[in-house]
Amino acid sequence: MSQETLSLKNGKKIGEKIVHIIFTLLLVCIVLMPFYVAVIYAFKPKWDVGVNRLALPTQWTLENFRIVMTQNDVFFTGYRNSLINCIPTVLILMVITSMAAYILARNKGKFYNIMYTLMTIGILVPFQCIMLTVYLDFFHWNLTNSNLGYIIVRVGMQVSISILVVTSFVKTIPYELEEAARIDGASQFLTFWKIVFPLMRPVNITQLVLNSLFCWNDYNVAIVMLRSKNSKTLPLAQIIYFNENTSELNYAFAFFLLTMIPILILYFCMQKYIVQGIMSGAVKG
Repeated sequence: MSQETLSLKNGKKIGEKIVHIIFTLLLVCIVLMPFYVAVIYAFKPKWDVGVNRLALPTQWTLENFRIVMTQNDVFFTGYRNSLINCIPTVLILMVITSMAAYILARNKGKFYNIMYTLMTIGILVPFQCIMLTVYLDFFHWNLTNSNLGYIIVRVGMQVSISILVVTSFVKTIPYELEEAARIDGASQFLTFWKIVFPLMRPVNITQLVLNSLFCWNDYNVAIVMLRSKNSKTLPLAQIIYFNENTSELNYAFAFFLLTMIPILILYFCMQKYIVQGIMSGAVKG
């Protein structure tokens, strides 16, 4: 191979690498732009918000965070309700979807295929299509404005996507492990909890993080089910900074950053399992 050909190939590789780096940086900027806007607005004083919207604050301040925590009387109520709603929702989903996915993955009959289709087809149904009937039913059962009613609806909305992800992952677990446990005399129930469930840790942590994110940031179900002041979650508590005449962006984004803290902590603690869980579940479907 001539020197000229090698030079052309090296030049082409360098050009491709430069294009790749530029594209990656551009994508990173696009992804980080909303977070950048949130941070600069949260630390801007009120008079600086409309001066130059994308510029750094001329004067950094923590006053917005103090006002949010002391003057928004729904802030701590929203934090409490979001935690009360999120934790049981995530745990219930983890238990019931793990068991259901195990049965659906290990049985190949027509009945189980139909059940799998019915359970996952819920992904295609927007909450807006059923919110009126859901509200009327739960109103008659006296479960509106209650954490229990919200948890039931939120679990129902998340079951489909959780079943889809977890069932695909269970299919990758070797069936021989279960056969060995049954030869040793373990029941199907014991085999699941002692053998299969521990091996599902990556996908369970994945759905824990994703379901926590969906529940923590939920607005559609919350605005329908939680109408009273004492039942509001964090997304509903933030609405007070927006009305038809004004919007207090500095307080709204300070509120937003404060609500991000638990989810960010959860994500950074569990991030090494998330990709593993999603990729393992994608191997077989």
